Amino acid sequence: MIFMAAVAGSAALACPFDGYVRCDGNHNGQLDGQDLGVAGIVVTVQNVAGTWSDTDVTDANGYYLMSLQDHPDCYHATIDTSSLPAGGAVLVPASNTLDFCVSSTDQETQADWLIQSDACQAGQCWMTGGGTVYEPLTNSYLATKGTKITFGGNVHPGCSATAGAGGDWNHVDRSRKLHFHGTTIPNVSCGNVPGIPPGSTSPKTPFNYIEYDGTGWVHGLQGNKYNNDHVFFYARVEDRNEPGSNGANAGALIDRYFLRVYTNQFDPLGSTIILLDSDNGGGLERDVTPINSGNLQIHVSSCDNPPLQ
Repeated sequence: MIFMAAVAGSAALACPFDGYVRCDGNHNGQLDGQDLGVAGIVVTVQNVAGTWSDTDVTDANGYYLMSLQDHPDCYHATIDTSSLPAGGAVLVPASNTLDFCVSSTDQETQADWLIQSDACQAGQCWMTGGGTVYEPLTNSYLATKGTKITFGGNVHPGCSATAGAGGDWNHVDRSRKLHFHGTTIPNVSCGNVPGIPPGSTSPKTPFNYIEYDGTGWVHGLQGNKYNNDHVFFYARVEDRNEPGSNGANAGALIDRYFLRVYTNQFDPLGSTIILLDSDNGGGLERDVTPINSGNLQIHVSSCDNPPLQ
């Protein structure tokens, strides 16, 4: 699907033409939330008469912006395929051509493009790490006995959903007296958090968050007799700096973590048994919590055709 929109304005103003070039991160041939922007792609627009043209190169987020002529006209827009990553191809639009017109009332045109390439697939990532965080339900980050949560493991080692059943993740919540163990993790997606620099630094990767989900078990601790051998979960980790939790990396640059464990796959909110959520809002948002110790690291170096080595 191509997103195009026209916005009314004054005929005396130049007409903006902008949008994003994204890579098909989840291999489904559609523009969606797992498709990351691609830098360095050349987008060209030319009027139908061939008397005017302009070109822009996408920035680090895949964004391009050009000004069309300040009078009504019709245009062709294309991607210069020589600027695509090795082996790349345009998926949307399949013809690699956008045709549109602007008038005195419809002046702003937006269009997103989708490409495919082994060099920019969002699914090519994995994660290792662990640490602690203090239970947000206490409304305190004091290191009081019984409030600490510990967590750690790996997700999609070597970018594989089959090796080790996709990973191994442990989360021990001492305030709830519960131990969660994620044993099957078939799904991951990676991307970048808005508002902070893209990518992570050690190891160097093009991503700074990973989301993952699957199944596992929950057992009680410290006298809690709860036992459930089949639960569902989804989680999010943000690798914001190295190391992930030292005081020097205060504020926005501390690694963050979210987890929801539930018993009914069709009603996650109504069947939640473990929740680590920064604002305890209880909704579907993955509100990540800054960790208090430890480090969370995203990797790409073991993937097939990784974006960065």
